[in-house]
Amino acid sequence: MNQLSLEQPLRLFIAVKLSGELKSKLEKWRKEQQPTLSFKKWAHREDYHITIQFLGDVNPTLVPDISKKLQETASQLNPFVLGLGEVGVFGTESSPRVLWAGVIDHNHMLIRLQEAVTHAMEDFGFVKESRPYRPHITIARKYAGNEPFQLASLPPVLPQTASLKQGEGESFWTVNEFALFSTHLHDRPMYEILESFRVVEY
Repeated sequence: MNQLSLEQPLRLFIAVKLSGELKSKLEKWRKEQQPTLSFKKWAHREDYHITIQFLGDVNPTLVPDISKKLQETASQLNPFVLGLGEVGVFGTESSPRVLWAGVIDHNHMLIRLQEAVTHAMEDFGFVKESRPYRPHITIARKYAGNEPFQLASLPPVLPQTASLKQGEGESFWTVNEFALFSTHLHDRPMYEILESFRVVEY
């Protein structure tokens, strides 16, 4: 684990990391679409992730105990398969606040991970959000175009995404770890991994 400051709170979240190959696919799609899409902020290649739980500002002295609890949680889970889904938005479709790639969770194992993590974090006073969990990979934020945004005109990140149903092909990958991230708002990349937690095949 990196040296932690004991003076300033850390802005933390827990998330599934993406493989280098998947990041490259997302980055290729972004570079193809960015010239014609006006968003104020595009995610850095190294910042692509799937949030499990946002913790907010946390006293650094809690990090070792949080990490220990997350490792215990990871030891109770198995690796699982996720897929890259369709492109979507949050906010008004004509002027969205977030552009994202969806996540396919056929076996509901990501939901199980999210439930296990949020339950574990209750020990530290972090309350699970009341709104439904909607896993996604943020690509861009704050649409700023002069014309209404046209979601239907965007191609899928991968051509076969819409037709794959059985968890096979290049849209799918195996998740065998998640991580505790710290946010550095003015840096690029913006997110730093403090510690990773591997899930082990029984």
